Amino acid sequence: MSLFNTKKIRIALLDDHPITRRSLEVVTASEADMEVVGSFGHSRDLQAFLRNNSVDVLILDYILNPDELDGLSLIKQLRAHYPELKILLSSSIESIAVIRAAFLAGIKGYIGKREDAPAYFSAIRMVSSGQRYMPSDVAIALSMVPTRKRDESLFDGSEPTGEAAPIAELSKLLTQREAEVIRCYLDGMEIIEIAAKLKRSRKTISGHKQTGMKKLGLSSDLELFKYRDDLFR
Repeated sequence: MSLFNTKKIRIALLDDHPITRRSLEVVTASEADMEVVGSFGHSRDLQAFLRNNSVDVLILDYILNPDELDGLSLIKQLRAHYPELKILLSSSIESIAVIRAAFLAGIKGYIGKREDAPAYFSAIRMVSSGQRYMPSDVAIALSMVPTRKRDESLFDGSEPTGEAAPIAELSKLLTQREAEVIRCYLDGMEIIEIAAKLKRSRKTISGHKQTGMKKLGLSSDLELFKYRDDLFR
């Protein structure tokens, strides 16, 4: 970095793991052009900070605590309130369907949590400059997915439309048990009936339903039934 350029990249981090947040603060301390200005474990604290502070790059974990919005909904909410915010998604999720959905929802970059510090620094700098960042293997995988007009922004550098990946693709993220519970629910069975059928507790079945809906990016039963015909095709 030029000695005459004193402007630093202002970074905020949202991750529910304290060690991850602390690690980022430590490694970026050695980079002359970066500073962590906010580190948060809850989205409400991040959004309170953003109301009065500017950030160049937000490093966002996709899966947070159970009481948080799902990753796609949170990205859309942040983009709606802070359209200039550049989001770098950092996640252990490697599903191409989820990554594509996140790009279409408005993120600027994606990096896996297993990457080393230099890769993170490169991603932060690219995203801060307005460029998209994705590892080469992710770029190759995305290029092999059949695209429609709305998906072309992933590769041509234009702004994404904000439309998420098809619900049928996201359904592939469900575990066998989550898919079974949701199928039964869509067939009209109550939670207590599904629990009796699968010989599991009502709490366990309810948990499978909620985690499954979170993976699908759905927040209500109304949305779940709306996409009934598109699921499990």
